Amino acid sequence: MQASNNRTATGKTKPETSSVATMLTRIIALMEEIVQVMDEEIPLVEGRKRTEHAELLKRKQRLTLDYRASLKAIVLEPDLLRQAPEELRATARAAAAKLAEASERNATIVRAIIAASQRLVQSIITIVKDEKLPTNNYAKLGTGAMAGVYSPICKPVTVYQSA
Repeated sequence: MQASNNRTATGKTKPETSSVATMLTRIIALMEEIVQVMDEEIPLVEGRKRTEHAELLKRKQRLTLDYRASLKAIVLEPDLLRQAPEELRATARAAAAKLAEASERNATIVRAIIAASQRLVQSIITIVKDEKLPTNNYAKLGTGAMAGVYSPICKPVTVYQSA
């Protein structure tokens, strides 16, 4: 039996090509599932289906965390991708492009919904302020209930002018 040297310069063992391919295949599957979830999310947000969206959002967050952890593993060992077969790397690039496209669509819709919600809340605040807060309208001073009535508390203001 022949002993194979499976160590890198840092002393760690190199992963086998099949394990790199398996890891890359999992990442591709994660990217495809995230794209699917993002595509499902848009109609739920537009339809204001809060319950269904909450469940889908939890799934999206879980997938995103898994995807981020997988990418960290690749970033820490950049040579791993070079060990994967070229056709698998091409598939990964195509999946990454689809993910970027879906992310942009998703972000555009979510930003539009957020902006609309902010405008609605601002309009409600403005209406409430207009109805509830007193107005400082000096043009209507003589029309109040106490107009023309002497008040011992309120004294007229005089301006001293020197010649």
